[in-house]
Parts: sequence; structure tokens; C-alpha cells
Amino acid sequence: MTDLSQFDKNGASNPDNNIFGLPFTEEDSRLIILPVPWEVTVSYSAGTARAADHIFKASMQVDLFDPETKDAWKEGIFMRQTDKKILLKSDYLRKEAELLIDYIAHGEVVDKNTFMCKSLKDINEGAVYLNQWVYEQTRDLLNANKLVALLGGDHSAPLGYYKALAEKHGDFGILQIDAHCDLRTMYEGFKYSHASIMYNALTEIKEISKLVQVGVRDYSDEEWNFV
Repeated sequence: MTDLSQFDKNGASNPDNNIFGLPFTEEDSRLIILPVPWEVTVSYSAGTARAADHIFKASMQVDLFDPETKDAWKEGIFMRQTDKKILLKSDYLRKEAELLIDYIAHGEVVDKNTFMCKSLKDINEGAVYLNQWVYEQTRDLLNANKLVALLGGDHSAPLGYYKALAEKHGDFGILQIDAHCDLRTMYEGFKYSHASIMYNALTEIKEISKLVQVGVRDYSDEEWNFV
């Protein structure tokens, strides 16, 4: 049990501690935040793979008090370090994805270019690797009776977590607050695109019993027909 007797919840946050300046260890924490530094298929602006580290730094400026939950932070919150292997893999495949996206945007056909075919294969295989990694990390945390929060990363990040939740708890629903449906069968050739996360979740995980989407402002006819 973490000793809080010397911890000043109203004082300046100590960056040598964990997120929000809290002194908890992973073992003593109820909530574990898992960074997923992955942005391979983003179709507009990159940078989200490094979001977790920026959020960690900014968290030192956040007060712990909440009028509704009072001292809920005492349950323990711990954020794991960003996995550098995953980040490096994301950076490498992101460069390939940028070339591929630009190639497609100019009307070129991927099947006619051996290099682009290999890039697409590498990216799709990388996504499978990422999904398995997320599944294994979250499965182990759930089995240790932890609450788990993912911190991406692009929208494709949680598929492995959904599978772990289904395995642990059975049926569950998803509340998605998003400007887009993310219900495309694939996007820009990427099977596990950020724009396909909810399609993949609903078609691959039978335990997802309901999806409620809030804030959607546009969608494709393909997505409309799926809905």
C-alpha cells in the first residue's frame, strides 16, 4: 500500500512521481493507463503517437480535487511508460503509409507497383502485431483486476483491448464520442485503419452488443448502409 502521509494533494506536482504527480506504483493502483503510441494510418495530421508523453507532462498542472468524486484519486492511478519498440515500429510504418497515401491520392493503382504492394502488406501486418500487443497487455492487466485506460495513438488502437474485455467480461457496449463513424470496411487499403475501428470491432467481436455514437458529423454511404 502506497504511503500517502507525506503527500500534499494541494502542493506542486512532483514530475519524478507518476501521472498527476501521484506517488502510486502500478501494483498499488486501481487504474492503469496504457499508452499506445501508434499513428500509422492517420489520414490528416500525425503526432498522436507521442500524445501520451505530452499528456503526462501536462498532468502536473491538474488539480486532484473533484466535487463529485472527492478523493477517488486515492484508489491509485498509474501510467506506464511509452513502449519505445511500438513507437519505433509506428514511426517506420508511418513513413511507408505516407508514401502509399500520396500514391493513391494521385490516382495510382497499388497493385501495379511492387514496392507499394510490399508497403501495404507491411502496414497491415504491423497492425496485426499492434492489435496482439494491445490484447496481451490489457488481458494481463484485466486478469490482475485492474481498470484499464488506453491513451493513443490513433483510433485503431483499442481493438485488442476490446477483445480482452470480451474475453474477461462477456457482452459489453461501446459509447463512441467521435466526429466520424469509423465504420468503413477498410480505408486507403488499410484493413485496420483508424477509419475502420468500429467496423472491425463489430464484425470481429461478437460480445459487443451495442454501439452508441455521439457527435458524428459526416459519414460515407458505405457506413450509412452498414448502420
